[in-house]
Amino acid sequence: MKNLLRLILALGLCGLAWSALAREQDKASLALVEKIVQAYGGAAAIERVTSVHAQGTIIALVRGSHGTYERWLSRSRQLRVQTAYTGSSETRLFNGDRTWRSNQGSLMRAVTGPGHLAMVYQYKQLDLPYGLLKGSYNLRHAGSEQVHDKATEAMEVWDDEGPTMRVNVDAVSHYIVKVTGYISVGSATTTLGVEFSDFKPVDGLVLPFRMHNYAADNPLSETVIREYALNPEMAPSLFEPPVSGVDSARAAQRCSTLKSRSSPPVSIDTLANCRTSGLA
Repeated sequence: MKNLLRLILALGLCGLAWSALAREQDKASLALVEKIVQAYGGAAAIERVTSVHAQGTIIALVRGSHGTYERWLSRSRQLRVQTAYTGSSETRLFNGDRTWRSNQGSLMRAVTGPGHLAMVYQYKQLDLPYGLLKGSYNLRHAGSEQVHDKATEAMEVWDDEGPTMRVNVDAVSHYIVKVTGYISVGSATTTLGVEFSDFKPVDGLVLPFRMHNYAADNPLSETVIREYALNPEMAPSLFEPPVSGVDSARAAQRCSTLKSRSSPPVSIDTLANCRTSGLA
């Protein structure tokens, strides 16, 4: 635990991460976080990775469909996930505090409410070793739990944005083997879960090559990663919705300009496109 604190001090993050961001972190959780950091390759290995590209396959368990899976993650709070099956496809975007989704190549639509929080959860659970290292979360140790045949230590992990997550850590390897997110839907709460397995080293960092996703404990999909690339360059447009065929590195500015323009007139369809994408 002292080593982890010294690292955060060295990074100049202590005042931000341990007071402004995290208000509660018990000793048992901090000790567990230090074990997690070492298990994934150490603080330096985690810290040096700023972007991750993953490619693989996915099985939708409910309908038995097989497809392709591709993911781009940037530590600047950006995530793009694309899945494609025979006859169907989906793209999800998370950028800062905004989220979008499209199906079958349709226009990207802004996502709000529980759907938005579910996409925030997806980013956070994928980036958890880094978020834990940074001291970004409140932590409360939750004792021991069995996850299938593995003995685990559990932690409640949360911040002001949400959602609250329950993290299960293998008691032997100290890899994160399960993350459950609690999403409020009206007056009810549902859960989204992921189980990680098949951990392998990739350029000094340990990563999971297999993921099982659940909703309310019902199996949804199984993803197998074929290949990871660490620190690839990622164009800003990857994480922004296209508007009328324009790469959206300029889309928000373009929509703002169109919205305020009186001459020449702007078509109703063009403005509707901007509004649907959440950019106007």
